[in-house]
Amino acid sequence: MQVMDSFPSPWWQILTVLAVVCVLAGVGIYIHAVKNRKKNKRHSAKHHAIFNEHILDDVAIHSPLRNVPAWLKLLFCLSAILISVISPLPYLPLFIAVVMICASLLVAKVNLRLYGILLTIPIVFSVTGALVLLFVSGGGETLVDVFTIGTIHVQITTTSLNLAILVTARTFAGMCSLYFLTLTTPMTSLFAILQKIRIPQAFIDLSMLIYRYIFVFIAEAISIHNAQVMRGGYSTWKEGLNAFSMLVSVLFIRTWERGEEIFISMDSRCYDGCMVLPDEHGKVTPLSVSSVIVFIAVILYLLVLEMALL
Repeated sequence: MQVMDSFPSPWWQILTVLAVVCVLAGVGIYIHAVKNRKKNKRHSAKHHAIFNEHILDDVAIHSPLRNVPAWLKLLFCLSAILISVISPLPYLPLFIAVVMICASLLVAKVNLRLYGILLTIPIVFSVTGALVLLFVSGGGETLVDVFTIGTIHVQITTTSLNLAILVTARTFAGMCSLYFLTLTTPMTSLFAILQKIRIPQAFIDLSMLIYRYIFVFIAEAISIHNAQVMRGGYSTWKEGLNAFSMLVSVLFIRTWERGEEIFISMDSRCYDGCMVLPDEHGKVTPLSVSSVIVFIAVILYLLVLEMALL
């Protein structure tokens, strides 16, 4: 009760509405999961490999929202991220996270298993950060006094608990928004937008190379790891430790060699310091534009309501 007293009481009405939205979203996700399970049984050969370095690009290219203009999806996600960061209470970020999850699963038709694995990254990251904030930040009334060493008090206070919940909600909302953008928009389309808004070409080329080298790194790591597994490299804990140390040492050399090969291939294709990007051919529809406008209007209204109730 001490924690909830710090929140404005009128927000219980909004919390009830958000709870109803979450329940409806859960029902929709469950129905989507059942349909996907039946579809996967029929088309098990077409199932995506989770640990494939090209999985994100493959999902984005085959997304039903592929033809929606990239600038519209970018506006949709950036607005959600910005308002999540500005929001002083965790309710609005959680609402945005629920909307993004529903949009990814129900509208973009993202595989539920893939999305669940991807969500483990922000969950682990946000929970780790929340635990640090929970015990480090102070202020407010003491809820739990863990232990005391001299003048150092490790305790959970109302302020630290509220801050941990808020940061977790913001992180989760931001990652869900980024996942929606990543799983529906190929990176070449985003780089094309940067080119259209006159971002320096050197910055765009450097970003494209960094993005490409990330997947070169992942591909080499997967290849080496698979070779080690086939040779029984991880059969015991000791052998697994030795195999992992060998993977790390060999990975740097293999990645360096692959980078040299990519640079030679670029030179052989007359690379002159400027990468040519394909034109964006997205189709603007009244439904897509109205959906983005309504979503931005709703979260702005909720943000103003939050500010007014503080």
